[in-house]
Amino acid sequence: MWSNGERIYGISFKSNVKLTILHTMKKWLLGLVLIFYISSLPAYSVEFGVDATGDPNAISVGGASGFLYSDRIVFTAAHIVVGVGETTLEDMSKQIAIWEGNQFVYAPGIGNRIGQKQYKVKRVLIAPTYRSRVGNDHTRVDDFAILILQESIPMNNRVVIASNDDMATFIEEKTSVYMVGYGLQNPSQRTPPLYGTLSPRKMTSYLVSNEELKNYYRNNADRVRQNQTILNYGIPNSKDFGSVCDGDSGAGFFVERGEIRYYLGPVGGQQAGIPNCQIESMANFGIGGGMSGITATNKFLPLIREAELIVAEDKDKEFKRSEELRIAAEIKAQKEAEAKAKAVVTQKKTITCIKGKLTKKVTSINPKCPTGYKKK
Repeated sequence: MWSNGERIYGISFKSNVKLTILHTMKKWLLGLVLIFYISSLPAYSVEFGVDATGDPNAISVGGASGFLYSDRIVFTAAHIVVGVGETTLEDMSKQIAIWEGNQFVYAPGIGNRIGQKQYKVKRVLIAPTYRSRVGNDHTRVDDFAILILQESIPMNNRVVIASNDDMATFIEEKTSVYMVGYGLQNPSQRTPPLYGTLSPRKMTSYLVSNEELKNYYRNNADRVRQNQTILNYGIPNSKDFGSVCDGDSGAGFFVERGEIRYYLGPVGGQQAGIPNCQIESMANFGIGGGMSGITATNKFLPLIREAELIVAEDKDKEFKRSEELRIAAEIKAQKEAEAKAKAVVTQKKTITCIKGKLTKKVTSINPKCPTGYKKK
């Protein structure tokens, strides 16, 4: 789901002729169960989805997506920053340097970004365990990055990183999981590519466990690569309630309760069995729909804490600098006032004194008439 038009079709390989009839029946039964459940969910989607302009956390990151975690921290996918296939530390460092020197984001929820305020990216932190796709393994491992902004974006809600206990509760309760991304919404937007120009769109899904994710892979063996790494959790995709597409990478999956959003993880690690905004004859959903594999972001709490410390230090330096400027301005104003007062006090005056027919002018700071003269 990268912004340069990389496509993940839910690749179809030659079926394993050795699958038993029993295994095939089990696959279809599970598929029917999943389809029944999916059909009962709201019809929200990203591809042909519900407009989410004004969303408080959805950030456009280049031609892809991100999630505003705090006023100066944006979560996104690592491959958005370092690029597809950039695997060496040297290559990653070069890409990070480009982002830290030239890139910016906009306020959340904006559709048309022309003429809108830009927020410069100051620092980029990549998950130290990030690994791009390798060989037949089509999974990006620990695909997580943090963008630290140079100035604050006003925020009107609170974001919490979902804990493992939270994730377990969301799975057990079949809690609605949302994602708002800036990706393509239908195949027509590929020509010409409209990355970076679209309004955000929203999908609604739910969270599944690692075991359910493994079941999906087993039941869609012809849709995944050999030696595929399986991530912690899965997010089902469907034509009924939404499917991710190119440009949605980096968007955050989250649960909303009141004014708090519980952040689960970004789009980007793995997609399987999804059309990806393709012509239907070219790509279709897998058995039971498609699946996004994610790594829970609570794995990266030390990295998030590092980002928060950087922001705190930046704000502290900015506060001290503003205080220095304030104090300097106050001292300057005080000196100017004193100088003005002194000028008024030391200003010479001229009076006219008379004595009979004689007149005399006296000029001094505190002029007085000579003896025998009186002030005219």
